[in-house]
Amino acid sequence: MSTVSIDSKSLCEAKRLFTRLRFNRSKLHVQTHVLLTSDDQGIRLAVSDLDHWLEIRVSSEPSTPINLLIPPDALDAACHADKGTEVTITLFGSRKSRELGLTRQSGGIEVTSVHPTLDVLEFSVRPVPEGIESQLPPETLQALAIVASCASTDSTRQILNGVLFTPENDGNLVATDGRMLASCPAAVPPQEFILPNLAVKALGHPAFLSGDTSVTWLDGNDDETRRVAFRCGNALLIAKIIIGHYPRYRSVIPRQANELAIIPHDRRPGVITWLRSLGGEASVRLSWEKPGQLTLLHRDCKGRSAVLHVPVELHGKPPIIAFRSSHLAAALEIGGTLCLSDEMSPAICRHPSGRLCVIMPQRLTFSGVGEGEESNESAMAA
Repeated sequence: MSTVSIDSKSLCEAKRLFTRLRFNRSKLHVQTHVLLTSDDQGIRLAVSDLDHWLEIRVSSEPSTPINLLIPPDALDAACHADKGTEVTITLFGSRKSRELGLTRQSGGIEVTSVHPTLDVLEFSVRPVPEGIESQLPPETLQALAIVASCASTDSTRQILNGVLFTPENDGNLVATDGRMLASCPAAVPPQEFILPNLAVKALGHPAFLSGDTSVTWLDGNDDETRRVAFRCGNALLIAKIIIGHYPRYRSVIPRQANELAIIPHDRRPGVITWLRSLGGEASVRLSWEKPGQLTLLHRDCKGRSAVLHVPVELHGKPPIIAFRSSHLAAALEIGGTLCLSDEMSPAICRHPSGRLCVIMPQRLTFSGVGEGEESNESAMAA
């Protein structure tokens, strides 16, 4: 019989991190468990969906050597313990009949529960994070979260289901779904790779944003064993990369887009909120009837309309143009300077830092916005 104690707050924080990997949806029952490992280096918790390994150290104090699997119901119960208390986990039984004893404080009362568990040998093997190492500043992972909104979630376009890390032009992060494309200058490893969306989401957790991140390139013998590891403080992520050739994204970025509309920084949050309130499939028309003012018009097929007037700084003569509201909202999150050429060409939202988002316009067949539109968004996918 082996026993280990963990602070309830650390367990809750670990669970919030692990939820980003959606490990509890695994079709393999054993992979819905959390691996607990304790030794002279402390206590670590880890989850895996076979393509990703996500781990966090919850204690640095030397502990009795133990390896066990925490089932989902036991983890939920442990996270309901009173704040500031410890949860005691006891493993007992034979290899064929493992059970986990859980003792915690709930409402000031000691509660004990027993949960069937599995043999730790059934869990996936932890990849060894050894290889070519480089360091990334916190700004890289912050930029990663910004561009990730443009990555595709269409399972039929797997190569786009992630963010490209490329050392080209002193380092860039790139994401696209074929209708919009985001690019951001960043310090990246010397190896080019595509990091899957789930790994990107995990790296957006505060545990990976607390300081510099060590990145290790695990160059396996084949595509199945090629991985990349990110370590920051007590957190570790090891992920398979997406194999394939990323599209030539630079050919999508317009070279001529000299008609500018700069939306004030303090007005952008309101514009973005308004655009998202219209719904993901809605469209908006941008026009410039008054000097120094942008008019955004949405009209649906039933004739209902919504209008927003925004003061802007204009340079040149921007064309009347229409976009899908969700795309324009995502682009304005990246940059507030709208760069245009004509009503049928891609637009760019730029930020002074160099990051940008390219979005495709929509062709209008009448003066209203709603049904009767013909989308021109597919041009970027080529």
